Amino acid sequence: MIKRSMLGVAALIACAFACSPAVAGAAAGVEHLHFQAGPYLVTPGANLILLDSNKVPKPTQDGYMIRMAPNLHYARANGSCCGAVPRVDVIHLHHGVWLSNGAPGEGEGNGGGVYPFMAAGEEKTVYQLPAGYGYPIGAKDRWFLNYMIHNLTATAERVYITYDIDFVPSTSPQAAPITPVHPIWMDVEDHHIYPVFDVHRYSGRGGKYTFPDMASHPYSGAPLNEFTVTHAGTLIATAGHLHPGGLYDDLDLIRPGLTPSGGTIPGSVPNSVRLFRSSAHYFDKRGPISWDMAMTGTAPDWRPAVKPGDVMRISATYETRRASWYESMGIMVVWEADNDQTGVDPFTRALDETRHVTHGHLPENNHHGGSAFAGVNLKKFPTCFKRKVIIGGFHFTPGDFTSTGSDRCTPTVRQGQSITFVNNDASPLSPGGLPYAPSPAYLSSIFHSVTNCQSPCGLDTGISYPLANGAGNYDSGQLGVGTPAIGRLTWGTPKSLKPGTYTYFCRIHPFMRGVFRVIK
Repeated sequence: MIKRSMLGVAALIACAFACSPAVAGAAAGVEHLHFQAGPYLVTPGANLILLDSNKVPKPTQDGYMIRMAPNLHYARANGSCCGAVPRVDVIHLHHGVWLSNGAPGEGEGNGGGVYPFMAAGEEKTVYQLPAGYGYPIGAKDRWFLNYMIHNLTATAERVYITYDIDFVPSTSPQAAPITPVHPIWMDVEDHHIYPVFDVHRYSGRGGKYTFPDMASHPYSGAPLNEFTVTHAGTLIATAGHLHPGGLYDDLDLIRPGLTPSGGTIPGSVPNSVRLFRSSAHYFDKRGPISWDMAMTGTAPDWRPAVKPGDVMRISATYETRRASWYESMGIMVVWEADNDQTGVDPFTRALDETRHVTHGHLPENNHHGGSAFAGVNLKKFPTCFKRKVIIGGFHFTPGDFTSTGSDRCTPTVRQGQSITFVNNDASPLSPGGLPYAPSPAYLSSIFHSVTNCQSPCGLDTGISYPLANGAGNYDSGQLGVGTPAIGRLTWGTPKSLKPGTYTYFCRIHPFMRGVFRVIK
C-alpha cells in the first residue's frame, strides 16, 4: 500500500546520510511516500529467510528516490497498518533487502537482472543521497523483498515492513538536474543468501577481530569481499551494516602499483587507500553489545573518483573482550554516479571522512535487560545423570530454568563425555527451494541454539542480555534444516569441557535458559 503527500519547501536540502527524518529531502516538488509491505505472519519463534515477490509496493511513476527510511510495525487489530513499533527484544527486522529489476539504476556487486539496492536491519539505517543525486525508479520496475523477521517470543504476530521514500517524479522541474546513481553491493560474504561469519571471544588482536583479514581461511576461492570497477565514476554516499559487537566497516580502494599520499589514509592491504569507515554509534551505556545503535554514513561532499581496474574492498571489525558474536555481518551499499566529474583521486587527495549517525536513539531499544533477577536458584537443582536434552515447546528437558518435577535437575556427565541436544521444534524434512518456494516443513520449523552464557545467567531478558560470554565458549549454531540453520537437529557439547557448571541460552529466543554440569 502507498500513502502520498507533497513537501512544500523551496530548495533541496544539501545533505547526505546525516540528515534527520524530520528534514531530509524537504523540498518543493518532492513527494513523501509511505509504503507498507505485508502483513506478514510471524509464527512463534520464527527466524526464517523468506521472499515477497508479489506485493512489494513502490512508486508508480518514473522518477528518483533520494531518501529511504525503513521500520517495522505491528498490524492493527483489524489487520491493517500501522500499529505500534515492536520492541526490538520482542520482534525485530533481522534484515530486509529490497531488490529491483529496474534497468536505469541497475546495481552491481551482487546479482544481475534482479539486484539489491537497499538493506536494513535492526539498526534501521536511514538512506539519504546528497543533493543533486537520485536513484532512478521506473513505473514498470518490479520490486522484491527478502526478509527475515525474528520473533523472539512464543506468540504469533502479524507485522508490516514499512518504508518512507522521498521521491522526485520525472515530471517535476526538480528532476532535470538530478544525476542518476546506482548501488554497488559490498559484503564480506557476498553472493550468500545468509552472508554471516562468527566472531569468537578473545580472538583477534587487542580486543578486535577483523573479517576477513584475521580469518585463517575465509574463502574457498576468490575473495568475496572485493569488487572490480569496470567503468569510470564517482562514489557519492555509503553507510554500513553490523550486528551487536560490531565496531566498524572499512571500505578500501586498491589500485595496483600505487601508494597513498597527500594526507590520505592507507587501506588495510598493500596499494590501497581507505575510502570510508562506517562506525557503529552505540547509545547503549553498556557499550557495543546491543542493537541500541546507529551506523554512520558519509558527509555530503564525500566524492572519491574510481576508474576501471580499481578494486573496492570491504572488511568488518568486531570487539572480542565482551562476548562471542555469532552469525555476524559486514555490509555496505555504495552509491556511484557513472561518468561524474566531481570526484577526486582518493590516492592523492584526502577525502572528507567525517561520519554522521543517520538517526538517534530509538525508543523500541529502551529495554536492555540484565538488571533484574529472574528468580532462579540453580543451587536447588539436584544432579541427574542424563546425556540427552530435548528441546521442545521453547523448553530444555531436563535442565530448563523453568522446569518442574523430575525435570528440574542439572543434567550431568563425566569429563570427556558429551550431552546431546535434540531440537524437536524443527522439522527434519526438506526446506524446499529457499527463499522462493519454502516447504510447509520449513515454515513451521522453529530453530534453537545452545549458547554459552556467564553463570548463573539469571537476569531479565533484553537487547543487552544475555550474552555469549560464559565458560567453554561453545555454540551449537541454529539447530534445524534450511538456512539459517546448520542442517541438522542435534548437537553435542564439546568433550573438552572442564569440570564445572555451565549455563546456556538460546540466541534465537533468549528467554530460554538451561544448565548442565561436567564432573571428574
